[in-house]
Amino acid sequence: MPERLCWRSHPLVDDTPRSVLLVGLLTGASVAAGVAFGGVGYAVIAAVVLCGSMGRYLLPTRFELDGSGAASSFLGHRRVMPWEAVQRVSVHREGVHLSPFERPSRLDSFRGTFLRFAGNADEVVSFVEAQTAANG
Repeated sequence: MPERLCWRSHPLVDDTPRSVLLVGLLTGASVAAGVAFGGVGYAVIAAVVLCGSMGRYLLPTRFELDGSGAASSFLGHRRVMPWEAVQRVSVHREGVHLSPFERPSRLDSFRGTFLRFAGNADEVVSFVEAQTAANG
């Protein structure tokens, strides 16, 4: 097993069919807002708000796993979760969620870290399982 695992996840580029649909929906909703409220400015505001809410999908995120923990970097913001803080690991189709809570909590999305796969599901899952087993 490698000492460090690094990758970039950019769903907009990696998932073309879903991305085409999403861009179409964002464009349609923005145009509809502009028409409904009677101004181009409203369409721009709607586009900015919608794109902002979809930032993790539209822009790349970098992930790094090593012996000390899991880190994610998005738009210059780096978030690190040490392996000692991980109480629960949930494997999903799109990625792995590391949670500081033993049981599911409403705070999971705020306190936990989601590691989105980028064609490397087996590597990520095995690395996380090895690190969480080693740390208790």
